[in-house]
Amino acid sequence: MNYMQSQQKKQVKIDRVQILRVLLVVVGAILIARLFYVQIIRHDHYQAQALAEHIKKFEINAPRGLIYMQDGNNTVPVVLNEQRYTIYADPKYVSDPNDTADKLIGLIGGDKVSLKKKLSSGSRYVVLAKKMTKDQAGRIDALALKGVGKKETTVRAYPQGSLASQLLGFVNDDGVGQYGIEGYLNSQLTGKTGLEKAITDVRGVPLAINNDNILRQAEPGKDITLTIDIGIQKIVEDVLKTGVDRTKSIKGSAIVMEASSGAIKAMANYPTYDPSQYDKVSDQSIFTNATVSMPWEPGSVMKPLLFGAAFTEGTANPDTSYYDPGYVQIDDRRITNSLNWGAQTMTLHDVINKSLNTGAVFVLKTLGGGEVNEKARITWYNYLSDRYQFGKKTGIEQSGEANGILSGPNEGYGLNVRYANMAFGQGVTVTPIQLAAAYGSILNGGNYYKPTLVATADKDGKIQPFTPKPLANNVISATASAQVKALLQKSLEINNKAAVRAGYNLGAKSGTAQEADSKGNYKSGAYNYNGAYIGFLGGDNVQYIVMVRLDEPKTSGFASGEAAKVWAEITNKLIDNLAIKPKST
Repeated sequence: MNYMQSQQKKQVKIDRVQILRVLLVVVGAILIARLFYVQIIRHDHYQAQALAEHIKKFEINAPRGLIYMQDGNNTVPVVLNEQRYTIYADPKYVSDPNDTADKLIGLIGGDKVSLKKKLSSGSRYVVLAKKMTKDQAGRIDALALKGVGKKETTVRAYPQGSLASQLLGFVNDDGVGQYGIEGYLNSQLTGKTGLEKAITDVRGVPLAINNDNILRQAEPGKDITLTIDIGIQKIVEDVLKTGVDRTKSIKGSAIVMEASSGAIKAMANYPTYDPSQYDKVSDQSIFTNATVSMPWEPGSVMKPLLFGAAFTEGTANPDTSYYDPGYVQIDDRRITNSLNWGAQTMTLHDVINKSLNTGAVFVLKTLGGGEVNEKARITWYNYLSDRYQFGKKTGIEQSGEANGILSGPNEGYGLNVRYANMAFGQGVTVTPIQLAAAYGSILNGGNYYKPTLVATADKDGKIQPFTPKPLANNVISATASAQVKALLQKSLEINNKAAVRAGYNLGAKSGTAQEADSKGNYKSGAYNYNGAYIGFLGGDNVQYIVMVRLDEPKTSGFASGEAAKVWAEITNKLIDNLAIKPKST
């Protein structure tokens, strides 16, 4: 190797060392700059990230609003909140699932195999038990089981048991209202969830919780006061249950409504259930409030509504008479009465008292100038739809309200026959609440009030008076209202003597309709009939509309006759137990 080559090699070594030194300086500068950025400029950000491993955010459940009923001028709670606990586990920290399951099973119940499976799962959060009492949760705490914790929750309590269960509904395990008031007003009752933070250990167990850790306060749900009077509700439920059991009916429903406001004072169904044990109900149809959700062909209770229309239009009056041969021919159909009264001249008093289908068709004809024609159909439809509000929801505060079925005057085929049948309550379906509201309008002088379940109470629980506003005025004329009222009084005196009370005004009409199957065909059989009875109770003025429906009672008489017996018992007990103002002498 010559001298020149030796010098070149030395120069290459020097260059490499210098490059390495430069690289080390650059890397050092970058590290210093990064440390400066992290420790000074982004100090707060990275400190927060470091703390995040030990800071957890917890939801604060908002107390659900309470529900009250009226008791005279005061209120009584019928839906409350109770403190309960959810027991959970983080399986990552459960070292011995079998031993933990052995210690827990006696306190939380259930199946040990299933419990062990949960404690061995790969999830970081598994629910072991819900709705544990404070005592149960304390005993679980005392076991000091690693990986097992508790969370405070609230559950709905229904201190009155099954009272008004379909009306109230219930709250499911996710805290969501189902059916009834709980479902319809869920957003108002729920409130808004709050948020808190707490320092935790590596297992997520809170180390410090105080008011300074509240990020967002929970907003309690709104309390709701119902128009329901607890005393009236109990009377109606007790009588209805006895009536359904006595007649071996499939089910029954009843309503008591203030005629001058639409306020519902009682709304009952039977069979019923306990909302606090909804998870034990096998037939979910029992959750449904039949008074608002189950339309049916109401039968002859439709006749007073038709008379109200004819009296208002001036085409007939209570003393109007006609010759009744026992049948009436409409197109290719012959319509007869339920009983053969023989061929004779009848008045409209007779039509109500004897419940004559032929007489109802006769009144419908008067709306068409003497025939069931387009004019008669349109007039009757306008009363049913625009004035009595059939075919549409009433807007009452209940989940699952049904519209019912009301066919238009020029909709489909066999129009004249269909509308002739609708004159006595067949070929049209309504709900009990629709029928009660319509009866209120024809008996209070002609004002239609939206039926309601929600009242107003002050902070001390005192019921506040309100001035109801009718959705429609002059549904029928005042004169027609008085005439219909008188007809119903006479009908009750003749057909339901058990309901007559000296010093009070009562009147009502019965209705029997054949039960239809799921395909719309009428069922055959002696007991496939539904019975209804609806009318009023009061003194000088109509105070309450009372409606009873029985589905397929197993009796030898008319289904409506059994409903009339239940109605009489309800109204007698209302008079005996309430301060109903009698008529002036």
